[in-house]
Amino acid sequence: MKKRLALLSLMIAATSYASDDFFYEDRPSGEEASSVRLEESVISGVGYETTVRNTPKNVQVISSKEIEEKNYQDVTEILRDSPLVTIREDAFGPIVEMRGSGNNSKATVQVLVDGVNINPVDINHGTLPLNSIPASGIEKIEILPGGSGVLYGDGATGGVVNIITKAAASGEPSIYAGARYGSNANKQWEAGAGGRIGKDLLLQVNYSGTDRQGNRDEEEYERQYVDISAKYDITHRDRLTFKYAHTTEDRTSADLLTRAQLTEDRGQSGIDFDGVESDLAGNGDIADRSELTRDEFMGTYERDITDRLTFNLKASYQKTENDSHTRDLTTGWKEGMDDAWFNSGNYYADTIGTFTDEKYRVSPKIKYDYAEDSYLIVGYDYTMQKSMRDFDNFTDLYEVYELDTEKESHAGYVFNKTSIGSFEFMQGFRREWTYFDFEKSTHYHHQVMAPSTPGWITGLPGGVVDTGLQKETHSKSMRNDAFEFAVNYLYSDTGNVYARFEQSFRTPAPTEFQDKDGTNYIYNDLDAETSQTIELGVNDYVLGSFVSATVFGGRTKDEIFYEEVEHGKEWYYNNLGETQRYGIELSAEQYLGKFTFFENFSYVKTEITENESDTSIEGNEVPYASRMNFNIGTKYDFTSRLNTVVKVNYKDGYYLDRANEFEAGSTITTDMTINYTMENGLKLYTGINNLFNRNNYDRTGLSGGEMVYDPADERSYYAGFKYEF
Repeated sequence: MKKRLALLSLMIAATSYASDDFFYEDRPSGEEASSVRLEESVISGVGYETTVRNTPKNVQVISSKEIEEKNYQDVTEILRDSPLVTIREDAFGPIVEMRGSGNNSKATVQVLVDGVNINPVDINHGTLPLNSIPASGIEKIEILPGGSGVLYGDGATGGVVNIITKAAASGEPSIYAGARYGSNANKQWEAGAGGRIGKDLLLQVNYSGTDRQGNRDEEEYERQYVDISAKYDITHRDRLTFKYAHTTEDRTSADLLTRAQLTEDRGQSGIDFDGVESDLAGNGDIADRSELTRDEFMGTYERDITDRLTFNLKASYQKTENDSHTRDLTTGWKEGMDDAWFNSGNYYADTIGTFTDEKYRVSPKIKYDYAEDSYLIVGYDYTMQKSMRDFDNFTDLYEVYELDTEKESHAGYVFNKTSIGSFEFMQGFRREWTYFDFEKSTHYHHQVMAPSTPGWITGLPGGVVDTGLQKETHSKSMRNDAFEFAVNYLYSDTGNVYARFEQSFRTPAPTEFQDKDGTNYIYNDLDAETSQTIELGVNDYVLGSFVSATVFGGRTKDEIFYEEVEHGKEWYYNNLGETQRYGIELSAEQYLGKFTFFENFSYVKTEITENESDTSIEGNEVPYASRMNFNIGTKYDFTSRLNTVVKVNYKDGYYLDRANEFEAGSTITTDMTINYTMENGLKLYTGINNLFNRNNYDRTGLSGGEMVYDPADERSYYAGFKYEF
């Protein structure tokens, strides 16, 4: 309570300090500010820098200034504020969902860091390392909902989020330090330093860390991050950049809670430490533990061959290792139980293993500017993705469990833009070849009854199911095409209207080729899914406000759907016949004196329109697809050094199953923050999240036909500083 009062006192004192000694004389007028919005640079649209107004797609740009003013603690928090994005959580971390991309969003929404994809190869047990990038190190985030298959290829049917770091965007070094403390013993710290060696070489090192308790018993999270980047101007036409980043994350997670447990105590872990549900005394449950290590290498070489011809080569390597230890309730015989054959019962069994992802990517491309604001881009992408699962123990069911998969792809693409007067015409085509190799070794050995039980009673020798060592290999290849056509009309000095059509695709992740029927793994024969989308949009400055409006509609053939019957024991993948999505996205921003107001809204309607294997679900909504999102808020500049931001964020619910019987509830938060920057560059800030203490949930799921929940943070407080030298 004393900490809360201290933070509130700091906020009140900061507000009271708003004197007339400082005036925001350099603040742009409403029209100027809207013009800045329209002329914001965008890289993700065509792979080279252009503007929002010259991009025939709905795009949201979140600048470093916005990130700093709203004092986000991580990338997840930044994206939660976007009406174009729904953030969901699973046992392995955050999931980014856009335009109703649903349960498999890890495979349909590409998340990039400086243009390099960071999505996991193993989308079921892989971690999207969204929060390995410190918020203070971000120059901007570009969010492009909808397909972007020509430039980004496989897995961009839902959209693209490109996180551009200051190391990649800036040409100058920076020196800074900062720290933050908040509720749940949430501690964060950061520091960075850079400098020039001669006039051609720039070096920068950044470090950040996080250490916090969760809002529930047993929850803990710790992250360490460091990166080093270098930029070298070889000549006035040749540039070389390099970046290495290392991340470690240690996570201890609580179980999801039933409705009865929520009523009893929202903060409990839900973990049965005493083994009350087990027939073995002292064989209790444990909190899920995860230790992740991630290394990334990225390099880019760029050469201006002539004033019109540019060559770009980007290469990257990523490796993520996640050591995981979980314990689940299972059925079988264990030493210490009664030897009677009928007394086999429940006990907690460990799953101890390592999930490893590796990705190699090489992407050369050439851009030729053949006329004013007209160009041709020709590129090639090579990607090798490897996923490995190696279990020391798998719920006492397997003596050996190893799964090694590879996914190799080759793609060529061409993209053209032609400007004629006020019209811009764009066309693109991509062809991609994908090859899968799958190798699995398993030895199922499970003691289902006591060893002394006679075989004539159980039909099993010694009560053991033992399949022996089994090995299987599979290979598969696919060829897919993506294409797009767009026209953009610049009808005034500030306005543009556009129309575009695109086809994009998503191939299965290597691990999606196996189902499980309870005991046996079964190889399936999934096909790639393809999506066609039509999008119409307009951007302009109207009546003192920047406005953006987009309508879209599309269909997906053979959408890959994951159905989990029992976690870790029975699941199936299949292709739905056809799904449809259509909706609207609106954004506005007004600038009135010292006030800035913003309003953003999105709505998407999803429907399963065809499904031959189960026609009963036709007409239902796609599971895990959020429908309506919006946020509203205001920033007020008391002085040129003191401001406050208040925002309200709403995320609609979604269905958890294809039958649409279970529905997750909506979430709504109101957040407030205050910033004060001194003349010497020291920034002080404080804030309150979930101001009205609403009961929200980070995660909602199903277990045994019952809904279970992971409660989100209640009202929380924070304060911190950052000093830039």
